Amino acid sequence: MSRTQIETMLWHIKREIMMRHGCDAADRYMDPLNWYINTGRASLDFLRALLSARPVLVARDLAKEGSYNEAINRVCKRIKYNREGI
Repeated sequence: MSRTQIETMLWHIKREIMMRHGCDAADRYMDPLNWYINTGRASLDFLRALLSARPVLVARDLAKEGSYNEAINRVCKRIKYNREGI
């Protein structure tokens, strides 16, 4: 999986949030997912599952706010990815 594929996937998710909540909110709602991916916590299996998910559904999970951990847990549940040790 290339960095371009990851960036494209993140853009599609962010675009869905921007259409519903605006640009500033999209930046805020994307923070947990960007943090999780950019710090190397996201495994290849997570990224593949995220890539196959519908962006609008992931966007809805991120827009529910909460802590970073809560947001990532909602996304993991949506894409049927099991985070071990959490």
